[in-house]
Amino acid sequence: MRKYAFLAYPFFLYLIFSICTFPLLAFARSKGADLMLVNALGCLCMGLAYVKRKRSKITELGPIPWTGIFLVTASLIVPVAALSFLLIGDVFNELKHSVFLINCMVSFGVVAVCEELLFREFLTVRMKSIHMPAWLIVLLPAFLFSLCHRPESVSLLIQRFILGVALSFLYRKKGLLLCIPVHWTYNIIIYTFHTTLPHVTLVYGAPHAALHTVLSLLLVLGMVIVFYSNRSIFA
Repeated sequence: MRKYAFLAYPFFLYLIFSICTFPLLAFARSKGADLMLVNALGCLCMGLAYVKRKRSKITELGPIPWTGIFLVTASLIVPVAALSFLLIGDVFNELKHSVFLINCMVSFGVVAVCEELLFREFLTVRMKSIHMPAWLIVLLPAFLFSLCHRPESVSLLIQRFILGVALSFLYRKKGLLLCIPVHWTYNIIIYTFHTTLPHVTLVYGAPHAALHTVLSLLLVLGMVIVFYSNRSIFA
């Protein structure tokens, strides 16, 4: 059983940094501050702990392709942002622009990087090193990824599991260069849906809010297929 102990590493980091950030979360809640920045800070500490203590010892991993990650992320976010302004542009004036942009560009970026490093890169590499089956290397990190999000219902557990499976598959085929941007963009789309839902429902109606989210996800899916099939982009 000892050789499988590494599976608990992401949970261990989540537990440690959740305990450390709990007082800060309580303070932020009492002041009405945005809690996502505190969560992002905890994720940043988790990511740094992994990079310094674990990743540096895994010799088969190269440097993180930051430039490519940001370029691919931008190529996903820009069309999605354009579609959002086209479909629900009138509601963005009702939002707190600074909070919205900071969460989209910083908070979700930090969260996506941390979770992909832990649940995709670390678990995939370690599971491969002990010759676990390919199907389990895809499914098990996705299940652990879903559990760590503390799902409030079975439907949310399944939703995040499906997302985790897709991200695991992308990592196995393209590495961090595609799974981080997709995770980041997905978080922004879901956050935009929840943030703008009251305003969109009031101005356009509830079906319009759902249509915007579905079209945004389909747009990302289409671009992912293009990136996935075009080898030259990842040369």
